[in-house]
Amino acid sequence: MKAYLFAVTEFANFTLDWNKLNQQTHDQAILTADFVQCLINHYFTGQEQLVVVKYNDVIVFIGFFEKVGLGRWQSVMPSQAPLGLWLTSDGRVKHKLLLNIAKVLPGFVLQIDLLQADSRYLKLEPNIQQLPYIETGNKLVPAHYDEFFKTIGKNLRQNCNKAYNRAEREGDSFSTEVLTQSDDVLAGVIKYGEIESNSWKAEQGTAISTTNSQGKFYQAMMATLAQRNAACVWYFLVSGQVAAVDLCVINNGSLIILKTTFDESFSRYSPALLLKMQMIKYYSEQPELGVKNIEFYGKAMDWHKRLNSELRPIVHLSWQPNSILRWLARQRHSAKKLEANMS
Repeated sequence: MKAYLFAVTEFANFTLDWNKLNQQTHDQAILTADFVQCLINHYFTGQEQLVVVKYNDVIVFIGFFEKVGLGRWQSVMPSQAPLGLWLTSDGRVKHKLLLNIAKVLPGFVLQIDLLQADSRYLKLEPNIQQLPYIETGNKLVPAHYDEFFKTIGKNLRQNCNKAYNRAEREGDSFSTEVLTQSDDVLAGVIKYGEIESNSWKAEQGTAISTTNSQGKFYQAMMATLAQRNAACVWYFLVSGQVAAVDLCVINNGSLIILKTTFDESFSRYSPALLLKMQMIKYYSEQPELGVKNIEFYGKAMDWHKRLNSELRPIVHLSWQPNSILRWLARQRHSAKKLEANMS
């Protein structure tokens, strides 16, 4: 096993290898090479390191790293990346693998952290520490929507029915629209930004707009993936007006809802939730489209659980080259956890 160091600009030479590793493990749209290239274009500084590891001349690991302290390196984690930007050939993370990575990273290495790993694909050796990050969820598309609707909580069913009854009383109508063509998807991202720019997120400075870095990334990424039918934008409309928008990417039967926003003037209808229900119904009733699973890849919310979603941890991994450093790292983590619990 041998590791090699490259400039990030050389990622284009490894896109086929990257996609192969993704297909062997996660097989998710958020870890395809074109998604990653958009992240590089909009969020990387040029100081990051690209590491490629080969075993018997076969690539078994590719990842991006950045230095974060004295002897400390971590996988690059842009805010718009739902999972860490690193892949192994079989989901295994071994001491020998990280030891070889440490040998090629500049300077001495005391610790390597692999951030935001999906526990569903992990196979770890005991000397690699697993630290909790968030719990996320996914919803398998049911074969029969009506049967699924009966299984969700009574309160959720009542809330959905109340929204439709209220719309009827107020003379409103509900509909949905899914945009899949590249130009339409781009227009959908712009519409998303218009709605979010008028929401509470704008006050906090976290909203997507047509001109900020987030907006530019999503416009470029969604339009790029839409060119190969790997992105779509969902609208929930109230009497023809867009009340909620979901930005989604798709790969091999798995759709990921990346971002959700809604027009607060329609909040009485809970349009973002109704959009999820209609999305589930749409893919349930059209199995020929091939979407079998809906991923959230964000912190599991109450409504995720109310949809009977499957939940699992997203974790950070931490590795040190010897037992003394591992002991010190565990002591530091325990102290931080205790401090957090006391605050």
